[in-house]
Amino acid sequence: MDAKHSGLVCELFGAGVLSREEMESVNSEVVSLRQNEKLLSVLSRKTKDQFDKFKDVLDNTGQQHVRNHITSQGMFTVLVAMIRFRPIALCLVTWMVYERL
Repeated sequence: MDAKHSGLVCELFGAGVLSREEMESVNSEVVSLRQNEKLLSVLSRKTKDQFDKFKDVLDNTGQQHVRNHITSQGMFTVLVAMIRFRPIALCLVTWMVYERL
């Protein structure tokens, strides 16, 4: 996921997914990895409707591969892949599973 250079964060703000404070907090991170981690942490506290908007914004910012990975892969596959890279992503996956129940 490219939160830093794709315009993803601004698009999420424009779509009403992120507040101004959340957008500024995510954008304050200099390192791309840290920015992605912060964004995932913020997204883990959003509603299902906001998460659906996040998926649409991924499409709008040319990151369909991320959306496809989140939505078309089995949840177990996503969980394993995300845990391998960063524990913070576990929050997002847990939230995604909870919202689908």
